[in-house]
Amino acid sequence: MIQIGILGCGTIGSALAKAVLKKFPQKARLRFVSDHHPDQIIRLRKQLKTNFKSVSISELIRQSDFIIEAASVKASEEIVPLVLAAGKEILVLSVGGILRIKNLQSLLKRSQGGRIYIPSGAIAGLDGVLGSRNGGIKSVRITTRKPLKSLAQAPFFLKQGFHSDRIKKPTLIFEGNALKAIENFPENVNVAASLSLAGIGPKKTKVRIFTSPTYRYNQHEIEIQGGYGQILTQVTNIPSRENPKTSALAIGSAIATLEKIFSPIKIGT
Repeated sequence: MIQIGILGCGTIGSALAKAVLKKFPQKARLRFVSDHHPDQIIRLRKQLKTNFKSVSISELIRQSDFIIEAASVKASEEIVPLVLAAGKEILVLSVGGILRIKNLQSLLKRSQGGRIYIPSGAIAGLDGVLGSRNGGIKSVRITTRKPLKSLAQAPFFLKQGFHSDRIKKPTLIFEGNALKAIENFPENVNVAASLSLAGIGPKKTKVRIFTSPTYRYNQHEIEIQGGYGQILTQVTNIPSRENPKTSALAIGSAIATLEKIFSPIKIGT
C-alpha cells in the first residue's frame, strides 16, 4: 500500500485527496497532510471523514512514499529538491516552481529513485509537443486569456504600477517568455511552465496573456512549429467553483495523472 502525503489542502489538494480515497483504495492510502493554514486541514478532515496525520513538511517527506504538491510555486520550489534528495516521488501541480530550481538536473542525477510527475494541466497537446521534440521544434507560443478577477492579485500589477481595475476591455497585459510569465503570474500560468518543460525550455517558450472583465472562462491557445509540422490547440476551461484561479480541467488532469501512475496501462506519451 502506497503511503500518500499531500502538501496543500486548497482546491486541487482537496480534490486529489478525495480521488485517492475513492479511486485507489486498493493501491494507495492518504496518510499525511501539511498546510500552513490549519483551518484548511480541519475543513478537509471534515469533508473526508477519514484519518490522516497533520505533519510538518519534513515529516511529510520522510514518512510518505509518494508526495503530492498542491500548495504554491514557492512551495514546489522548496519541496522538490528535498523530495529528490530523499529518493521519493512527487506529483507537482505548481509547475512554475520547477523553473526556479537552478540545479535541477544535478539533483535528478544524484537522486536515488526520485521522480517528478507533471500533469498536462488546463491545456491539451503536451503529448504532441513531446513527440515533436524528436523531429525538432522551431517555435512554441501559448496565448492565455483569463478573467480579470482571477489575475487581479498577481505580482505583475504591483510591479507595473497600475491597478487591474483600469482594464475595461480585452487587453494584452503581458508578452515574454515562460520564465518571466511565472515571475509575474506565479499562481496563474503554470501551464506555460509545463509547456516549456515539454518543449524547448522556458527561455524560448513565448507567452502572451490577455485579460478582461468581460471574460468568463480561461482559454489557452498553443502554436507549435517544427520538423513534424504544425500543432494548434485551443482549450476553453470553466474555472473551478471553489477557486477562479484554477481551471476545472487542471483538477481532472491531476487526477488522470495519478490514474496513469497507478494503472498497469499507460495511455499517451
